[in-house]
Amino acid sequence: MRFSQNQLVPAQQPTRLKLTKQADYYEQRCVKYPGRASFHCYAEFIHALLLEADPEVTSFVPQPYQMLVNRKPYVPDVYVVRNRQIEILELKPRAEFDENKEIPLRAFFEQHGMHFAVLANEAVLNQERLALHWLPIVQVLADAHAHGFDTVDQEQRMFDTARQETTITIGDLLGDAPRIERYTTELALYRLLHRHDLHCDLSKSPLNYETEVTAWF
Repeated sequence: MRFSQNQLVPAQQPTRLKLTKQADYYEQRCVKYPGRASFHCYAEFIHALLLEADPEVTSFVPQPYQMLVNRKPYVPDVYVVRNRQIEILELKPRAEFDENKEIPLRAFFEQHGMHFAVLANEAVLNQERLALHWLPIVQVLADAHAHGFDTVDQEQRMFDTARQETTITIGDLLGDAPRIERYTTELALYRLLHRHDLHCDLSKSPLNYETEVTAWF
């Protein structure tokens, strides 16, 4: 067992054109992965959005390594940095994975200070609603990052406002900003939510003017 390129640094492996047509294939520009991420099934796509929403996750890389396992090519689904620990994750229906591959993969990655685990697609898809509620936030943030919009001052003002209240609504935070400032005001809010400086529950309902927000200290 080895890395095909003898490279510990994760880098998204190219997806063959044939696979993009045969698989349930998705692409999405993300924040915690600075590029156009490729996903080979819907569960991988939803999982990436959950990683974006997870305050313990700082970064991830889809399809991070090209490997040879028992002389056969293998590409793990995702590399995740969570609480400064590295996880290599594989998503499978019912978490079913060939033990002849899983056991040596666990041992191999442990030698490199990483933890290998198999996740059930079903467990990921149970959180589909939360993931899809985060999708528009991720889309706006990824686009803003590409264009280099600065919202530091607005973020500070918004955070200071929220910190003075036990709870406050999105509508109260956004206020009656002029149309020309509306985009950057909402962008500042999304950045605060994504960093979890502000917190709201999106597990049941999408973000709207009535959504309650709290400041984390």
